[in-house]
Amino acid sequence: MKRLTLTFIVLSLLSAGAALAAEPAPGYVLRYADIGGGHIVFTYEGDLWLVPETGGDARRITSHPGTELAAKFNKDGTKLAFTGSYDGGNDVYLMDAMGGVPRRLTWHPAGDTMLDWCPGEDGVVIRSNREYPFRGQLFKVFFDGGMPFRLPVDRGSLAAVAPDHSGLAYNRIGRQARTWKRYEGGMAQDIWVKDLAGGEITKITDWDGTDNFPMWEGGTIYFTSDREDGTLNIYGYDTVSKQTSRLTNFKDYDVKYPSIGGGKIVFQHGAGLKVLDIAAGSVSEVPINIPTDRRHVRVELVKANPRSGSFGLSPGGERVLVEDRGEILNLPADEGDAVNLTRTSGSREKNATWSPDGRWVAFVSDKAGEEAIYLIDQRGEGEWKKLTDGFHGFMNQPVWSPDSKYLMFSDKFMRLHLVNAKSGKTIEIAHSDYDDAWERWGIMDYVWSPDSKWIAYTSQTNNMNEAIWLYDVAKGKSHKVTGDMTNDWSPSFSGCGKYLFFLSNRTFNPIMGRQDQTHVFLKMARPYLVMLAAGDRSPFHDDDVSVPVEGEDKEDEDKKDEDKKDKKGDKPATVVDLDGISDRVVACPDVEADNYFRLEAVKGGFLMLKKDEPEFLKYQSVDDGSNDELELVKYNFSDQESEDLMSGIANYHLSADGKKMVYRAGGKYGVVDAGEKAKAGDGKVDPGAVKLRVDRLA
Repeated sequence: MKRLTLTFIVLSLLSAGAALAAEPAPGYVLRYADIGGGHIVFTYEGDLWLVPETGGDARRITSHPGTELAAKFNKDGTKLAFTGSYDGGNDVYLMDAMGGVPRRLTWHPAGDTMLDWCPGEDGVVIRSNREYPFRGQLFKVFFDGGMPFRLPVDRGSLAAVAPDHSGLAYNRIGRQARTWKRYEGGMAQDIWVKDLAGGEITKITDWDGTDNFPMWEGGTIYFTSDREDGTLNIYGYDTVSKQTSRLTNFKDYDVKYPSIGGGKIVFQHGAGLKVLDIAAGSVSEVPINIPTDRRHVRVELVKANPRSGSFGLSPGGERVLVEDRGEILNLPADEGDAVNLTRTSGSREKNATWSPDGRWVAFVSDKAGEEAIYLIDQRGEGEWKKLTDGFHGFMNQPVWSPDSKYLMFSDKFMRLHLVNAKSGKTIEIAHSDYDDAWERWGIMDYVWSPDSKWIAYTSQTNNMNEAIWLYDVAKGKSHKVTGDMTNDWSPSFSGCGKYLFFLSNRTFNPIMGRQDQTHVFLKMARPYLVMLAAGDRSPFHDDDVSVPVEGEDKEDEDKKDEDKKDKKGDKPATVVDLDGISDRVVACPDVEADNYFRLEAVKGGFLMLKKDEPEFLKYQSVDDGSNDELELVKYNFSDQESEDLMSGIANYHLSADGKKMVYRAGGKYGVVDAGEKAKAGDGKVDPGAVKLRVDRLA
């Protein structure tokens, strides 16, 4: 019996050991390292860690919830200066290398980054944007107090001081945080040397690509460059012979964030750290074990608190779809429970939209590796139905047809696609060859006619204006409605199907600056409409004088209009006469030009968002990621007047029946009656009713 018990214990221990051995080691990304005094300091989990330069178990030496980085040893390795956020901003602190209470060195509101120790160890060199123009300046900060001293160079991003204090090697341009590979544009970095005695400045690199992270030790300036393989490697510039030599030969990962100390350079390579012994010419990997509780990646429940991302309504406005942390939430507008429809930490779900018949919620997910459109039951029950295949890259918001038979979406490749909601068959119906390189690229606006027979969409032209097109779903053909000479966008069909509204920058009424007499065009947009059928009169015409007919009243006229609809209750047919359609564009009267966005038709008129504050950016856009405080304006057809409905909202969407509207104002969501006055905060919807399970390792 004892033998059986012992055997069982041994087998259990072996099984447990095998399980532990089979568990993969956690991946470390170790950054911003420095070497000195026989140790390496680096940043991991936002804290500073210390490890022997030969590797081994690392020890955490800071634990503040903020981030500590860019730590640098002094010459004998007993002190550390680093950038930390202990007191709210990014400032430079001084601390014993083994740990202790940090002493704050900088006090300016601008962010400060630690760069190098001064040779006399009476201070450190930092980068800060504390003076105009705010593009980075170099300062010396003294340990014994006093005002920081600005170094005598016009600008700087990275810097190293000569050991004898005779010069300063520096990068003028700060691009090291970018992920641009093999970049050779105007922001490519070079190494410059300032003679602190004579004042001369010399550029010691002439490569069109990247030369950065200068490090000065002895008579050599070390730096990284991608001049030979397109991969950043370490080079050395001899200050006497003026010759440059290559010291590492990596072709896979870049040498990142190198730092020098005691004849050795430590740097990030891939996820880990390596050390170059300059004298020996050898590179060795530093094996590091980090005994951390990994508190930053523990599974946790987080209260939903979206401030951007897609949102929309159920067909009747009873429920609200909100995107947060890559999940799709189904929230009650009034009564009911909140539901997380997707519940997937390992993938991102976005751009949800409810089918007008109420059956499905469509959304975009990268669950299978590439973004695709999926359908899910409104309760989140059952398996997801994958609707699209193929590679579309980044997929924009899907839009249902009013009859719930089709969806359409645009993609990264500036193509507009039509998807059969039953079979998933996807066809490309339009594409654009141009984008503005900002927010409006290719095809961004696309809407359905009320009868699901026509699609209106915008497409960039070769002069960066957007034109409006109509697509005939039955015939599969596109027709251009507006020209290239004006910027036309945000189309929306009227509920009756007779008109296509849109916004256009056609008002050229500049203001002139008093100082330099420059013309500035700020308020250029007005709403317009296209009369889709030939022969119709403008909806803004004055009624002709007519003699009333005895026995016929307004109710009879309304009955005639109702009889025009299909007896099944279908929405009115959209009749489009393409011949001469570009000549049937009419400006909506009595609307002053302004900075308008996001037009949507409602009963009796249409809604628009207006930006009151002057905006001097050429490329402006409002979408579900915007966070501006805008005015919601309604234009009434009956009296041809505009009225303000809401203030301080970022965006809005209508329900499929057009009766309800959901809005976002900062982090507030609410549902109100469409086309009626309201205040931000009315009809409040609480996303915080849902707690999201966040698994950062999923």
